[in-house]
Amino acid sequence: MANRNLTIGFVGGGHMAHAIICGLIRAGHAAERLCVADPDPQQRERILTAGAQIRITGDNDTAVANADVVVLAVKPQIMGSVIAALATPAAGQSPVFVSIAAGITIDTLQRLLGNGHAIVRIMPNQPALVGAGMSVLVATPATSDAQRNQAQYVAGAAGDTAWIDDEALMDAVTAVSGSGPAYFYLFMEIIEACARDMGLPADLARQLARQTGYGAGRVVAESDLELDALRASVTSKGGTTAAAIGVLENPEFRAIVARALLAARDRSIELGKTS
Repeated sequence: MANRNLTIGFVGGGHMAHAIICGLIRAGHAAERLCVADPDPQQRERILTAGAQIRITGDNDTAVANADVVVLAVKPQIMGSVIAALATPAAGQSPVFVSIAAGITIDTLQRLLGNGHAIVRIMPNQPALVGAGMSVLVATPATSDAQRNQAQYVAGAAGDTAWIDDEALMDAVTAVSGSGPAYFYLFMEIIEACARDMGLPADLARQLARQTGYGAGRVVAESDLELDALRASVTSKGGTTAAAIGVLENPEFRAIVARALLAARDRSIELGKTS
């Protein structure tokens, strides 16, 4: 309940920041205790759809001032310059800085902000937009239990959370969870296109692909069975599903998926180095 009284500043008001803000408002957080800084007037207008009392500004320093939690929600490519400019207004303050930028390491954040700040890295994902996100968190040793709790409160507004101790694993988290929704969308795209190629009307092909993906996700979320057991429960020996799985189980398919995730992980590592 105490967390609902936190003053939370957002540096950046893009889609992920908007998703977290909507989650906080749904959880009962007072809109007037949220401040969002973004240079784009359209982004600022969109943020106000989550709550008319949210404080909106084009000045990053304003979002940092008097904040208990500062959410760094700008793109990795510009994170360095944005954070470096925050070092002066952040001096003498003791918020917990929460970064949701892929690849930007805690060491980099500390170097840009100055040592001594409590910092938590979070890797969220796009389903946060509907409150079904997955966020993984890692913190600096200087981050107190109370500040860890505050960071988890922010991340938990958008879905499930988990902590790790080894920051190096965040690049793998990015590949699996952060980028992961796009893999499933691509698979549904392919199914939809194949359905049309087999003669199904476009609207029905679209509905079948999307609802099947949604339904499968719900079954996974609500079942205690492992994924291979769920797959087996749909796959009758000698049936239609078995015929399809026999094609998909080709070693090349698994190798392609593995290469895709490794490419995402390696790109996350590169982003961290270039920052």
